[in-house]
Amino acid sequence: MEFTEERPTTIHTEDALAPRAPWRFFRRALPGGFSRWGWGLMAGWMLVLLGPVLGWAGHLRRAAGWSALPSHWGEGISARGVWELWENGGLQHRLANSPTVHLFGLGLVIVLWCGWRLQAERVGQKARLGSWLLGALDTVLIGFLPVGLLAWLGDITLAWLGGLGIDGLGWMAFFGRPLFWMAAVAALNLQWWLCRLGRAAGLSRGYRGHLTDSLLRLWTHPVQWGLVSVGGAALRSLMPFLVLVLAWRMGGGTTFRVGLFLGLQLVVTLFNGWLMGWLLRATALFWAHDADVRNARAEVKEVFREAQAL
Repeated sequence: MEFTEERPTTIHTEDALAPRAPWRFFRRALPGGFSRWGWGLMAGWMLVLLGPVLGWAGHLRRAAGWSALPSHWGEGISARGVWELWENGGLQHRLANSPTVHLFGLGLVIVLWCGWRLQAERVGQKARLGSWLLGALDTVLIGFLPVGLLAWLGDITLAWLGGLGIDGLGWMAFFGRPLFWMAAVAALNLQWWLCRLGRAAGLSRGYRGHLTDSLLRLWTHPVQWGLVSVGGAALRSLMPFLVLVLAWRMGGGTTFRVGLFLGLQLVVTLFNGWLMGWLLRATALFWAHDADVRNARAEVKEVFREAQAL
């Protein structure tokens, strides 16, 4: 029997199902961390970044009976001084029970779990612990090699440029090499977010199809995801560094100044938490649209198979 019906319209002509790059979803994700789980995400970041600082200052105050932070903010300490404090001051014996470890660990758990709940809620999936953990395993299988290889190549390239003896290239290597590795961690996070969302949606195309789709969702847009990884890592590290430089240059002098610097660091920390929420929402929106596009493609292919079988 000859098939004479009109050829189905390709999904590329339908705006709702046209493939879209990640940047197309950034505007829709602008609320960032301003949601139920987003506030938890920002609170977790406060514990991760500010909790250890305040906890450690309080620990030293209780251990020594006083604190000279307001009077001596901005004074440097040599590497030898840090070593002497660590070895002869008994700090290593108190670190395990200090608030720094507890607050950092608690904050990290809150950040990871609230970020997962925020993403899953945005795409209408259940935030199961199994999807969260197995998504991390998928990331190890498909993400470590390509991302690590790219970061390693970038690192050795910058190291070679920095060794040429040109000041500009030397500074570029000095700042660029750690930035490359921070961007690699950010890219692995992106891969993890995509993998766990795929896990939560179910393996309808099988495990191999799930891994392939998760890999392609990252690597079919290498420029945009690469800029997101590098730019996000640079912005999240630059702002706290600028506050630290300002505090170091001005010095503490008074308790008011120390409180001012702490307030600035708090604002920066909240901004970083919001930024993380923004990226989580944008990634979830991109994943949901890409999943719809891939499902539509599969349906079109199935129609062609049925048509050819007639």
